This record gives sequence, C-alpha cells and structure tokens, in this order.
Amino acid sequence: MRRTILLADDSPTIRRLVTQTFADGNFQIVEVSNGDAAIKMLEDLSPSVVLADIYMPGKNGYEVCAYVRNHPKLYATPVVLLVGAFDAFDEETAKQAGATANITKPFEPGALIELVTSILPPEEPDEPAEVVEPELEDLLGLETIFRDDVSEPAAHSGGMTEADIDRIADRVIQRLSTQVVESIAWDIVPDITEKIVREELKRIDES
Repeated sequence: MRRTILLADDSPTIRRLVTQTFADGNFQIVEVSNGDAAIKMLEDLSPSVVLADIYMPGKNGYEVCAYVRNHPKLYATPVVLLVGAFDAFDEETAKQAGATANITKPFEPGALIELVTSILPPEEPDEPAEVVEPELEDLLGLETIFRDDVSEPAAHSGGMTEADIDRIADRVIQRLSTQVVESIAWDIVPDITEKIVREELKRIDES
C-alpha cells in the first residue's frame, strides 16, 4: 500500500529533489508551494507524513505543524520541518508546535528516506483470507450413505445390527478424502467412524 507525503516548500528545486528521492519507493508525493495550500490540502489528503519548510509564503512550517497537532483527526501525523542551511531554526518554537523531527537542506536523499521511514508507524499486515474448513459430514457424505443404507423403519425403531453398523462404517472410511485421512491417524479412524455413525443414528432416532 502506497503512503502519501505532503510536501510544502516554495523551492521548486527542493520539491523536485524530494519527488525524485521517493520515486522508486512506496510513496506518493503531493507537493504545494506554501503553507496555506498545505493546510487546505490536509483536509482532503490525510497524509502519512508532512514535510514543511519553516520559511515559505503564507503559513510557515511551524504553523503548519501546529495546525496538524490541533487537528481532531490528523494530530498524530508525523511532521518534519525542512530547514535551510542558512536559516535560523527555532528549536523552542518547533517543540511547542509539536514537530516530529527536522532536517537541514540540502539533504542527502538517503538521509531523508531514512528519517521518513523511521518516524512512520509500521504498516499493518494484510488480513489473511478467511479459511473455511469443510464440515466433516460434508466430506464423509453421511446423508447419502444413510439415505442409501438405512431404511426408515429400521432407523426409527433402533433395529440396526452390528453388521449394519460395520457395513456403514466401511463405506464412510472409503469416502474419506485425502485431506481428512492425512489429518487423522489411521489407527483411530475406525473408532472415530463408528462413533460418528452411532451419533448419526441417535440424531435420526430423536428427529
């Protein structure tokens, strides 16, 4: 799943550098050239991280960061302040605004990638597809077996003999699928099968 970076900087060179830096990653870059546009974009974008220049037209990076922190839904979004090499960075203002981190321009692409990756929460793994286990009686085909081998009077009168049970048990074993056979030890199959047959007889007798 691609994550979104909102980049707010009035320098076309910086915007191009950031876009190229994340061109091969799982990130979508949405760029604006001033703080007012960044705040307007936030309402619809809900980015994974915000990169904001501390000196740009309109709202500056500190103010954009403070807006994010006071937003009822976006308050936890990481915000990185972009600081020019000759700009005076106000650490106290950045702290009060709730900045997550800051980086000095021009920066190495690898350093920016490492910083952004480190402040993003890990992606949640995709939920595994639900595995629907087939019901045992569907695999064994008990309804068909009992329909073919058990007459209505005998079933309701409890007149099944041991030979009848053995015959039905043999047919159940023959219908076991490979999946069932592999999951049940061979030495307990006859016992389990007989128990299933007896339970089915009891259910029929009570119905």
